[in-house]
Amino acid sequence: MPDGVPRADEAGSLVTLRGVSKHIGLVQVLNGIDLDLTDGQVTALLGPVGAGKSTLCRALAGSERIDSGSITVAGQPLRRRRRYAGTGAEGRGGVGPVADPGSLLAHRTVLQNVVHARRTGLLRRLGSADGERRALALLERVGAAEYAAHYPWELSGERQQRVAIARALATAPRLVLVDEPTVLPPAGTAGMPGAAGEPDAGLSEAVAPPALPLLLRGLAADGLAVLVATGDPAFARCTADRVVFMEGGRIIEQGPPEEFFTTPRTVRARDFLSAAAKPS
Repeated sequence: MPDGVPRADEAGSLVTLRGVSKHIGLVQVLNGIDLDLTDGQVTALLGPVGAGKSTLCRALAGSERIDSGSITVAGQPLRRRRRYAGTGAEGRGGVGPVADPGSLLAHRTVLQNVVHARRTGLLRRLGSADGERRALALLERVGAAEYAAHYPWELSGERQQRVAIARALATAPRLVLVDEPTVLPPAGTAGMPGAAGEPDAGLSEAVAPPALPLLLRGLAADGLAVLVATGDPAFARCTADRVVFMEGGRIIEQGPPEEFFTTPRTVRARDFLSAAAKPS
């Protein structure tokens, strides 16, 4: 194991990766990844562009074939996901990848997008009316119920992100994967609900939807495992229970946010955080 990377105890892990490696051409994009993900925890996969974060998410989603190593979910080998017209929410092996917001079905309403996930998920076992009620409840859970009759292209990127999360939840996953989420600036600045000129301006805190970090932590509190891949240290710090820092296809360091962001153990982590802190 690299310096600064203690291995988590496999006991109680929902998802276990051991020795996961992947080449794309001559480039090794994943190199001997060992990782454990547990129920009730948000894990931030943090690192620069090209670190291998998205490739690892695709491998966990079952859409990226690995060259070597193993991935198990609840003790069972992860099944590869069959190709399926651009939804990205097949829920293979209890894993629910959150589709890129831009891949939501433009010709279907927000509610129909979530109901459409019934093909492989929880809503599959429900009738049409029950499925719509369940889908509406999921939209309520993510703070997007008021947009049920809208089309995705009528919504902001952040609201589309919430719909994509609801769609992933409709597959009844145990692990939710969020790759490079849409991150809004702090409350009260341009682009945030409540900012002057924004569609949500004037909403009280009791009415406004929860911020994305709060939403993801809420999913973990409901008992799900959540993995968020991001290059934004501030987002990782306010969202995660554990930070896993990647660079060059390897896990360099991991630990609780309060330790990683105050006393990083490796030079590469310190350099990354220092560079991210510099004004652009």
